[in-house]
Amino acid sequence: MIAIHEVAWKGHKRPMTSPSSSSRRLPPSFAARAKSRRDFLAWLGAGTALAAVGCTASTESNPLDGKIYDGEGEEPIDVSEEAQTVCRPTTRDARGPYWEPNAPLRATKIAESTEPGVRLAVEGRILGPDCRTPLKDYVIDVWQADADGNYYVGSQSNYRLRGKIKTDAFGRYRFETVLPGRYGDAAGIRPAHLHVTFLSPGGNALLTSQLYFEGDPYLGQADYCTRGGVCNSGDPNRALKLQNAWVSNRVGKGASFDALLPRT
Repeated sequence: MIAIHEVAWKGHKRPMTSPSSSSRRLPPSFAARAKSRRDFLAWLGAGTALAAVGCTASTESNPLDGKIYDGEGEEPIDVSEEAQTVCRPTTRDARGPYWEPNAPLRATKIAESTEPGVRLAVEGRILGPDCRTPLKDYVIDVWQADADGNYYVGSQSNYRLRGKIKTDAFGRYRFETVLPGRYGDAAGIRPAHLHVTFLSPGGNALLTSQLYFEGDPYLGQADYCTRGGVCNSGDPNRALKLQNAWVSNRVGKGASFDALLPRT
């Protein structure tokens, strides 16, 4: 089996392959990876329990007729329900170098039941640009690192941790996998993430992004890829809020995410 490791190159990354049955990372990244692993386990133990969505609404009232002041002498900020009920498409993020074509369509499981790591179930809906219309037979293409932060060549690993999931008549999807590990190299540490591309029934790629996890200390400017302007891990609407869940007959984590596509 071929494990893909990462080497930084001026803010981007390039794949580097090496035969490995244990999928261990290259020596230069060992210290960063060890630190990342400790932080990841501490963060995972904290746990949280809500759903992440890309369209939010606030019904909070206030005595200023739908407006508040920030206390700094600026103009009032409109926090009325009308102003805050805004339909915003899910934001894009870098595809990265590890996407591969021909990932298989799967029923639910991106990760085999024998895949090491904390089981993760993600479910939600794929909606149109109006944030309301469910999109039937649309596809979410998922690829990710394993629990230790390694990617695998699809054609040489039976497309390990790669797969496509189709929505039902109500635009709903669900997939099971494992929590991806962070990975570190000479440039820094990337937060844990899932790569996703949303496809039309005809196979057209409509949006590519990444899903992160709320509370990860490497989000935003702590993420060297975001700091370098390549990635976008600072969007809170794409940070999944984990909750304890029963996944494939074992204790794991669950999260919900509604994808709001910019076009259909």
